[in-house]
Parts: sequence; structure tokens; C-alpha cells
Amino acid sequence: MEEGKLIKALVVDDAAFMRKQLVDVLSRSGDIEVVAVARHGLEALEAIKTVNPDVVTLDVDMPVMDGLTTIKHIMVKNPVPVVMVSGLADQGRITFEALRLGAIDFFPKPSGTISRDIKDKSEELIRTLKLAAGANPKAIKRATSRVDKKDLEQSHKSKGVYGAVLVLARQGSVSSFIRLMTALKGMDNVGLVCIQDISETVLKAYGKELDNVFNCIPFTGKPTSMLAGRWVLISEANLPDMRMSKDDFSMEFSGGLPSLTSFVGRFADQYGKRLCLVVLGGQLPVDISFLDRVLTTDGQVLCLDPEKCACSQFPQFIKEKGIGYIVASETELWERIRGFSRRFLFEDSKHNQTGDNP
Repeated sequence: MEEGKLIKALVVDDAAFMRKQLVDVLSRSGDIEVVAVARHGLEALEAIKTVNPDVVTLDVDMPVMDGLTTIKHIMVKNPVPVVMVSGLADQGRITFEALRLGAIDFFPKPSGTISRDIKDKSEELIRTLKLAAGANPKAIKRATSRVDKKDLEQSHKSKGVYGAVLVLARQGSVSSFIRLMTALKGMDNVGLVCIQDISETVLKAYGKELDNVFNCIPFTGKPTSMLAGRWVLISEANLPDMRMSKDDFSMEFSGGLPSLTSFVGRFADQYGKRLCLVVLGGQLPVDISFLDRVLTTDGQVLCLDPEKCACSQFPQFIKEKGIGYIVASETELWERIRGFSRRFLFEDSKHNQTGDNP
């Protein structure tokens, strides 16, 4: 978005009350102009062709054409950043499908379909839309989720976590992360952790749906172990404390830490050269000193090229500062992570033969 230019927003919701509330909230921001409203998906598709919005707020449960069907059409016919604004954020299949299909974010209505208290979340909603409006529509792609269960049968057979892959999937990166999970299926000798800049409610809901396809578990505050070959999904709003397990050389998460820097720093201190930090996109964090922490402990920093990211502010910063390695495509990124994993296959094999802890 050009600096100083108003963000053009399209509001789509079947409830007249919610349309009015959303228009009021967004119009008061001073940076957003609601250029059109729509009652369902068909009206939204026509409005997009007419007003060419910078961002769309999209409800899920609507007559004529629901939100999930609408986003499919949007991404095929006229890609534009979409933020789902729905009272169904706790339903895993819906949140998973919306994010898989290319939604930049999923914003939960605070009290259901008709949220009379939506204004209490006005600052958070405005922030979400501003970030989404800056997304690159050409980089927004849907993700498939077809994984052969046979590819996952070998996971967890080795207890040793000989390295760790820590993914930062910030705003706009979920579909890219789902593709990464698909590509890394069966990689079972390293710990796999993903920090996502989405609400804990959404993470918990769609994380359960992901678990039907991948080996993963969303962290919800209860003690959770990082095991080889299984993804642990963590909301950036609920970062956990961690401790090493003496038995299986893995992390156990519980409690809470105050910052992203503290969390990544603990990983860097523990794993050193056995840590691969992956940046998929999103806005620039307030504190980025953890990047230096990873590099000074001999860890790897891999970053997807900004042009391939829906939201590219953080990757662009990394590229301009020459921090880590910029990967030209998702395919190359997957191969480099697999290469990182292969470094520890000998240690894994040796451990299985001797039965010793690493």
C-alpha cells in the first residue's frame, strides 16, 4: 500500500447489524474507507469487480453463497487479501479450509454470529485489516492437504530429537505452512515447531483438523512434548516456557514466556548448530534480535523470498539486511530443510543401534 493512501475495504456479512458495526469500526480508523458492503458471496464477487478493494472482510455462514465458496471464487477470478470475520472460529474444519484456501487471517467475532461487542475488538480488527491490505495478491495460493498416511507411519519410532526446525509462520503464511507440512511428511529425526501469529482460538480449532492429516498438536497451555517427526503448533500470543527432557532429548512446553525473542533465544541456546529457523512471511516483529542469537550460536536462518510471500515485510527486512539465506521458492525451501534433517540421520541410526541417549 502507498503511504498515506486510504485502504479500500469491502465488508461482507449477511446480518445488517454486523455490516453496520463493521463499517462503523473501520471507518473510524482514519486509514480505512469502506467502499462497499455485500450480503452474501455473489454480491461480494460483483462488488470486487466494481470497486477493486484492497481488502475484504468475509463472513462464513451466509445465504446464496457462503464464505468458503466465495473465497474459492475470489482466489481464482480476482485474488484480493481476505480476512475471515466469523463467529465460527472454534470450528476446526471451517478455520482450516478458510486458511488453506488463502485467507490472510481468521478474525473471531467475540460473541458469536451477531457480536454486539465487536467494537471492543476494534483496535485488533483494524490492525489485522491494515496488515492484510498490504499483502501481495499474486503470492496468495491455496494449499492442498492430501497426505498418504503411510508416509507418517514411521514418525515417533525414534525418540531422539537430533535437531529442531522452528518455523515462524506470521500473518498470511498459513497456506504456505500447510504446503510445507505436506512436503516434509515422514521427516522423523528432528523436532518440528511452528509459531503462528493467529489467535489461540483459531490455532486450537484448525490445529485439531490438521491432526487428522498430519502428526501435529496445538499447544493450549498444557505440558506438551516435542517429539521427532511431530509438529507442535504454537500461537505467538501464548508462547510457552520450555525445559529439556533427560529421557528423550526433546523439549517440553508449559507455562509462558514474555516474548518471541525469549522463546527463539532459548531454542538457539539449546540446539545451536542443530537449529534451523524458517521465516515464511508476515510483518516485522517488534524485536528481531533473536535472528542474531540464532546465527551466533551457529544455527541456520532460512527465509522465503519476499516476492513469494503474501505478507513480505519481515522477509524483505531479512533480505535487505543480509541476514540468513533467502530461498527463491517454496520447493527449494523444502529441499534445504530436508538437507538439514539429513545431517542428523547418522546420529539417529547410531543411537538406535546403541540405545544410548545422544
